[in-house]
Amino acid sequence: MTNEIDTIMEQFNDFVDGVRMIMITQRSKEGGKMNNPDKVSKRKISSNRIEFEAILKEFLEIKNLFPEKQLRIYGSVNERNFEKGIREFKRRQLEADYYDHESKCNFYLDIKNRFLGSIMKPGARVETKFLIDIDDIPSYWTNELYIKSIEEHLKKIGAEIIKKYQTKNGVHIITKPFNPSLFNGKFGEIKKDALLLLSY
Repeated sequence: MTNEIDTIMEQFNDFVDGVRMIMITQRSKEGGKMNNPDKVSKRKISSNRIEFEAILKEFLEIKNLFPEKQLRIYGSVNERNFEKGIREFKRRQLEADYYDHESKCNFYLDIKNRFLGSIMKPGARVETKFLIDIDDIPSYWTNELYIKSIEEHLKKIGAEIIKKYQTKNGVHIITKPFNPSLFNGKFGEIKKDALLLLSY
């Protein structure tokens, strides 16, 4: 497993510093429905690459224990601002004072997830990188030619590519921000504050 950790840390070297959210979960189609009592889902925050690697190791151990669950590990593409996350959490906490009794209890009983949700709000990001999710590559294209045509399109509209990598069903391309209205939506979906697929 050490090799797997090293490979992921090297591949995503530019996305492990600072405050990051890391998650291990199942997709709904693979048994990860909300009402499934056997669903595996866990989220943690790292504040530097050492913590990131330790959490990654923990999640890979879980993933390898349950191969039948087809677990995936994700990390935030954009670094988070902890102070902004705290402010967003406090705003939500004040709102909770006006909830009905049951909803208020649910807020405090689920407080860790409420904070994780706050730090993952777009307003709590340090930077903005776009992730273009390409899943459906037409059968009449080869993967390489199709991705090359997307890269040429991105260059034409002034989008700077930071990274691209294979996913289970396609490709993710990470870019610096650009005018999304110029992007041809037939190529894929632009996600402005997405999660990197670290392992599947």
